[in-house]
Amino acid sequence: MTRWFGGRGALLALTLLLSLPFGAAVAQSGDPLNEVNPRIEFSSVSREYADMDMRYVRTGSQREIAQVRRVAVGQSSDELQSILGRPAFGHGDGSHEFLLSLPLTARDRVICQYRVYFDGDGKVERAVWRRPQCADLVLGRLN
Repeated sequence: MTRWFGGRGALLALTLLLSLPFGAAVAQSGDPLNEVNPRIEFSSVSREYADMDMRYVRTGSQREIAQVRRVAVGQSSDELQSILGRPAFGHGDGSHEFLLSLPLTARDRVICQYRVYFDGDGKVERAVWRRPQCADLVLGRLN
């Protein structure tokens, strides 16, 4: 199992977190598949038991960035799931939340929460990342 952060990876991740202005991340471009909004209702993650090591609290479906880039407006839920796998959560508004493990560095991965919304015909309409680093990875702004 690949560690989420370790050694130099932790320092790199912390540097990235601190160098991204929060306001700019929330107000990203009009790309309907790569919005960033940590204030929408994403699922909360907690330890399954008290002695659980923190690095194992968050797990996600391991995906490559190229796979995530294949998500497109107008795809059906089945097409979306063929790319990202089964959603971790379904929300009352019909949206699906995915927990994705994406490569941050050659050795480290970051767990990303990605919520996909559908239109009245059940087609992908837009998607929102909880963390700006995740959108930046997919958009090619990191790595």
